[in-house]
Amino acid sequence: MSEEKRMTGYPSIDKPWLKYYTEEAIHAPMPEQTMYQYLWENNRVHLSDIAMRFYGTKISYQCLFQNVKKAADAFYAMGIRSGDTVTIMSMHTPETIYAIYGLNYLGAVANMVYMTLSEGEIIRTIENTRSKMFLVLDAVLDRIAKIQDSLLCPVVVLAVLDSMPPLFKLGLRLKAKPQKHSFLTWKAFLANAGESAPMATDHQAPAVIVYTSGTTGEPKGVVLSNDNLNSVVLQCYYSGKYYTRGETGLLILPPFFGFGISMLHLCLRYGINICLWIELDTDKIGKAFQKEKPNRFVGGPAIIDSFLKNVSGDLSYITEFTGGGGSLSPEKERDLNTFLADNHAKVKYTVGYGMTEFSSAVCMQHSQHYREGSLGLPLVQTVVRVVDPQTGKELSYNETGELCFTTPSMMSGYYKAPMETDKIMEKTEDGIQWLHTGDLGHVDKDGFVFFEGRIKRIYISTGKDGNSINKIFPQRIEECLESHPAVESCGVAVLPDPVQTNVSIAFVTIKPTVAKRDAVVEELDALSRKDLPEHLRPSVIHILDTMPLTSNGKIDYRALEEMARKM
Repeated sequence: MSEEKRMTGYPSIDKPWLKYYTEEAIHAPMPEQTMYQYLWENNRVHLSDIAMRFYGTKISYQCLFQNVKKAADAFYAMGIRSGDTVTIMSMHTPETIYAIYGLNYLGAVANMVYMTLSEGEIIRTIENTRSKMFLVLDAVLDRIAKIQDSLLCPVVVLAVLDSMPPLFKLGLRLKAKPQKHSFLTWKAFLANAGESAPMATDHQAPAVIVYTSGTTGEPKGVVLSNDNLNSVVLQCYYSGKYYTRGETGLLILPPFFGFGISMLHLCLRYGINICLWIELDTDKIGKAFQKEKPNRFVGGPAIIDSFLKNVSGDLSYITEFTGGGGSLSPEKERDLNTFLADNHAKVKYTVGYGMTEFSSAVCMQHSQHYREGSLGLPLVQTVVRVVDPQTGKELSYNETGELCFTTPSMMSGYYKAPMETDKIMEKTEDGIQWLHTGDLGHVDKDGFVFFEGRIKRIYISTGKDGNSINKIFPQRIEECLESHPAVESCGVAVLPDPVQTNVSIAFVTIKPTVAKRDAVVEELDALSRKDLPEHLRPSVIHILDTMPLTSNGKIDYRALEEMARKM
């Protein structure tokens, strides 16, 4: 029977993307191990290899495993047992990584929280998760000192300087005053270790709790199991990336993001020698890239301008340059790929798509099978389904609807929020559990997935004549204005209007090289009149010095709406 005759017209049944994968990839068994076991089994004969670098300090796999075991023994001595929860508020320092895997060794859960939490939020998350301990980076120690009497569990301070080389450490100490506190230091915590801790083996058990960005409401805790995180690591390997032991990487994603902890676990699993970079200033990240010359890099759109400004020379060493957390305009993506090619890089800029609820990515572009403007292909053991947002009816190829996925990396649910879990997860008649993304998109006949905007960012507008009814798609407006060469970023807020039901207000930031900023507004107005239908033209275009961002680097639309209300 021919391929055409076997096609049903539904991507979730046909799975056309599988033609790009090997039989080995399609039938690869998922690991049935804890995160720690998976890491150990794949590195125990490579203990002399370098696992991580931290501001000049090189940490071998042998050192990594020794410190993880010390952490596990110390947690055990403090009364932490399998199933217990420990809250961690830190960046990806070596001590943080030892703690995450040390807890996993015991079968305990690492509750990874944002560094930006307020004092009240810190207290609430510790109480809500019944955390037995709290580990915090010393950079936010002043915040913790204010609430120490309200913290009903032991506190361990992770110092940024702990794993830095002596000379580097001395230089920083001369610049900054040491912070005095009465909490346990990491060194004192390890000194408490007594008997050897037992190793957990339940790979289905929860491993971490990470949090959604909270742009549409209160952040929700996403429970990810060992199986979830291990499966996304294995799928990424087979989905055209093929990581090679000994390659280098620059890791900038913190572990309190699903993408951050997944990338950390992936790099360590496959022997990628990672530079842990904890400074989030985009200009410094670009300079670090130029200095470190990593083979592999995963970041967000915000880093691209810094990359183009700070990175030069032969780029043939790059084997992966991947973006996520937002999309580039087609023009910027083409410019970046031209820059990479002109400087001898053998790969294109590729994007991934995913959510915290999926541990990280469910779709990924790769240079071998590349389609401009797409999110790439579903990972090898992931299935995509497109449904009509109103009726729930499954749609066919090239029909726009809500993107839904099922994958081994999908969360078990939101922490202590079954009603919120039920809103996003659906079990179909065939027994398959699907997660609704809230994103609009379509799948073409080759299996490439395309993003077309958020469902919740669709608004009804009434024509000025009072007769016509249209829909406002903010992303389309953003893409139009971002195509202007002077625009760095654009965010559109939509507000209620007594005449037109809703109107759009566009906020843009201008590239620093542009001298005549006022002229840009006139040009953007002309561009919107040329490229957009009347109902999509923003009522106001306003220039900002900086675009407000959420804690995970995405545009903060709530802040834009508040600005728009005050205009």
